Amino acid sequence: MTSQVVAVPSVEAGELDEELELILSVCAHPVSVAEVASRSGFALGVLRVLLSDLVDQGRIMVHTSGREHRRPDIRTLRAVLDRMREL
Repeated sequence: MTSQVVAVPSVEAGELDEELELILSVCAHPVSVAEVASRSGFALGVLRVLLSDLVDQGRIMVHTSGREHRRPDIRTLRAVLDRMREL
């Protein structure tokens, strides 16, 4: 959800569904996937599918942080679980 997406300028004038056009307009400048979901009104799962279609068409680029690919270590996960149990 913290990935940044941005529309790729296109010289191709192919017709797109209005949903995809809306997403492209929101992505005119780099914006997070969560922000696109908020601005477009699409559920996150639906938005991910539509973004995937746009990536496949070469109409948007996705930038992820290295942080997103790292998982928390087992100690952190256990600490969170312990705190949740305390609640």
